[in-house]
Amino acid sequence: MLKHATNHTQNRCGTFEKHRDLIKIFQKSLKKELAELSNEILNSVWSNKIEQSNIESLGIKDGKQIIAEYLENREYGIAYEHLAYIITECEMELNVEQKNRMDRIADRMNLEPIKFLTNEKGTDFLFACKNLYLASIHPFDFDKRNLNEYKQIVELGKELLAQRGIQSFLGYLMESQYRVSVWASMIAIEYGKPKQDEILNLSGTKTIINSCLECIMQDEINSLSAEIIENKKKWKSKNVPQQCI
Repeated sequence: MLKHATNHTQNRCGTFEKHRDLIKIFQKSLKKELAELSNEILNSVWSNKIEQSNIESLGIKDGKQIIAEYLENREYGIAYEHLAYIITECEMELNVEQKNRMDRIADRMNLEPIKFLTNEKGTDFLFACKNLYLASIHPFDFDKRNLNEYKQIVELGKELLAQRGIQSFLGYLMESQYRVSVWASMIAIEYGKPKQDEILNLSGTKTIINSCLECIMQDEINSLSAEIIENKKKWKSKNVPQQCI
């Protein structure tokens, strides 16, 4: 009888420990997701705009610090609500992915999702890459640079780059299909003018320039023409400082 009671107690303790561990994992992943999303949305482009504006609302200019403190104190719901407050107060437009991530976080915490302004142009960039891929138009097929489709994706990429900032824009490096990452890398280096030693947030160790170059110079599923391969090399020599290579 005593042995049975002891086993029962041990089982209950084991279940409690497992439940506590699951809570820790949930909290850790939620904290990481909120921190990453906050840094992505409240990026350097946003900071510069805030510094140059006349916004005096409490909790806006020091919003990133406030959110970080809430996360450190495990006040995840308040951290989410403060990030949502900044987004709505500044009338910021989120891309579709950012909105979906905000909605998922709210759902995980049983909070009512907030309606945000969304920017559909991020999705337009993905579809444009797909259409160009299907039309056999490669980013480094410079003979086709005068085509409207080519010009349009470059202009769209430049607009997204200016709006989001280079770190957020290079989230497209996660896209493996339709040469999305190749287009994004080329546009980021050519028009984003990244600093030589700036680390890509997605990587944590590699610079933006090296990460983009790896993406551009890597072998593709379909073999490329000798002309496109040569164009890549010439473009690299023109747009990337020798000390960065």
